[in-house]
Amino acid sequence: NHDHWTDPGLIRNCLELSGAIVLANQVLPIERGGSYLYIAGLDDVMVGKEDLSSMLSGLPDAGKAILLAHEPDYADVSARTERFSLQLSGHAHGGQIILPGRGALYLPSYAKKYPAGLYNIYGMLLYSNSGLGTAELQFRYKCRPEIAVFTLNSVN
Repeated sequence: NHDHWTDPGLIRNCLELSGAIVLANQVLPIERGGSYLYIAGLDDVMVGKEDLSSMLSGLPDAGKAILLAHEPDYADVSARTERFSLQLSGHAHGGQIILPGRGALYLPSYAKKYPAGLYNIYGMLLYSNSGLGTAELQFRYKCRPEIAVFTLNSVN
């Protein structure tokens, strides 16, 4: 969402020049041993740039698929498609400021239900990463920064 509030073309260009693949309502197939894993990237929901229908039209019916969606609460929509095994999200910074006995002091829209951790949404796994940075308030309290590493294994 912050990319769209600044200069999305410039940011996308910089990412691509550095070798990153930007998936904005697009699907990237990864082939290994004749099988495919599809990485689907949804553009930002908060600013109304997501196009799930278009992305799904580019996603084959068979093969495992992982959805990258910035806003974790979108899992309520994406899980109902029954097309994704996993959604990876961020956006909430894990709540950033956690008060003992109360929880997160502030959660942004589209990150109020699933701010941090692993969830099962209608049979789809969602992992909402706390990330490293901050948003409006430039500090964290009782909310450890995080870099998550996932190991994917094939299932027969």
